[in-house]
Amino acid sequence: MDWGMMLAAALGIGPALALMFWTLKDYTYPVVERPYFDDRKLFLMLAVGMVIGVAVFVVQSYFNMGYLLFALLFAVLEELIKMVLLNMPRFARKLDTSFYGFALGLGIGSTMAFGSVFYTMQQSDGLSPLAWLAMFILALQMVLLHASTGAMIGTGSARGEVWGYFAQAGLVHIGFNLLMAVPLNVDNDIAAWAGVLLATLLVAYYYLQVHRYLLPSVVRDALTAMKRAKA
Repeated sequence: MDWGMMLAAALGIGPALALMFWTLKDYTYPVVERPYFDDRKLFLMLAVGMVIGVAVFVVQSYFNMGYLLFALLFAVLEELIKMVLLNMPRFARKLDTSFYGFALGLGIGSTMAFGSVFYTMQQSDGLSPLAWLAMFILALQMVLLHASTGAMIGTGSARGEVWGYFAQAGLVHIGFNLLMAVPLNVDNDIAAWAGVLLATLLVAYYYLQVHRYLLPSVVRDALTAMKRAKA
């Protein structure tokens, strides 16, 4: 049994599942009588995201992500993948697409986090407690970033405002990659941890905006549409 792989999976997939439960618990049974999303589609998008996350991580491993050009290109590419999938006919202009975008992002973030942690473990003879802390933070960052941008792009698809929401998600991802390029390019520990801290605050803030404001606004839109349909 490969305990390293299991630990990496726990650090990647564990936070994703916990975040999914925490974020979506108020939008499904038993809190509400009629869930705002289809569980089958939700878990399908989570699985699709996991596959995409593996593919993206494998491709990224061939590039030096400390190089700013690659950091920018992959930020745009990853959000573009989400936009293409979430604007397919089965998702476009449908209010529950925000939730499926969230699940898609969770899947991508979880397996990219798993890959990053496992790769680091394989390349090192042993990790210090500080290095383990950095690995946990990186895994959490990946999950928060991709889940939030996925929800944002899904909302753009649902509201028919694709490019505006895509641009916002892309800018957040670019900002995150630029901040995380700091520890990859500097030898100063203070500067490196400052970059990690700022990147963590960025994705945490963005997730809170999704959790507190974006998804509730999507639900209000859905309720308004239902009232209009009955009128």
